[in-house]
Amino acid sequence: MKKTVTIEKREGYARLRLSQPEKANAYGPEMAKDLWDAVRSLRWDDDVKAVLLEAEGSIFSGGGDLLSFQEGLDSGRINDTIEELSATLNATVLALRRMEKIFVSLIDGVCAGAGVGLALAADISIATEKALFVAGYIGIGAVPDGGSSFAVIEALGRPRAADFFLNNGRIDGAKAAEIGLVSRFCKSDKAQAEALQTVQALSCGPRRAQALTKDLLSKTPGLSLAEYLENERQGIITAATTRDFNIGVSAFLKKEKPQFCGE
Repeated sequence: MKKTVTIEKREGYARLRLSQPEKANAYGPEMAKDLWDAVRSLRWDDDVKAVLLEAEGSIFSGGGDLLSFQEGLDSGRINDTIEELSATLNATVLALRRMEKIFVSLIDGVCAGAGVGLALAADISIATEKALFVAGYIGIGAVPDGGSSFAVIEALGRPRAADFFLNNGRIDGAKAAEIGLVSRFCKSDKAQAEALQTVQALSCGPRRAQALTKDLLSKTPGLSLAEYLENERQGIITAATTRDFNIGVSAFLKKEKPQFCGE
């Protein structure tokens, strides 16, 4: 049976691809299992330092698999269906946000519902003119899940997030970059090359410093300034004990390009 998610490993990085375009890369039971298995395998792979999250076809993700929802409704097991899917999705999104690897997402098509939370869980997100972020939930009488509302509030603030979700909003790729929903905009014909260049560069970076920076940025919403300053201080103290810090300082003073070792 064809996997709904594929992993292609390169030197230092991996391409994690949603690979069920015939079903709009919808998040159903098979996709949930395959994506969680793939993310879990990457978490423990020391050879992979950065990951490109992308999708086959013209739709990054159509969101939840409505056919599986209908089956749950018909069988009277809709609560079990949603509970299982949401628990796996939450674990996957948390893993993307917490693991010590840098994720880059490339959104080159429609991204709806749960797909929004998945795409925006990446550390760096690239959208093209083909990208279209669609809230989706209110349109079927549902509520945001998979960190989608968290990510949109984090990027745009509560008022614009409320407008987006309650009015079943749509935001194109250029607008998403302009208002800060994604990291950057890139033309579709150049986007894959730019995304690969980005993930390759990240895979050659100072791994421990990257992980500490990712962890630090994730703590911003819940900390006071004093607490955040202390977390910054502890982070740079830890980074200063790594071999990569030594390499970086030495290379800078010699006006050379650092060749980080990931330690």
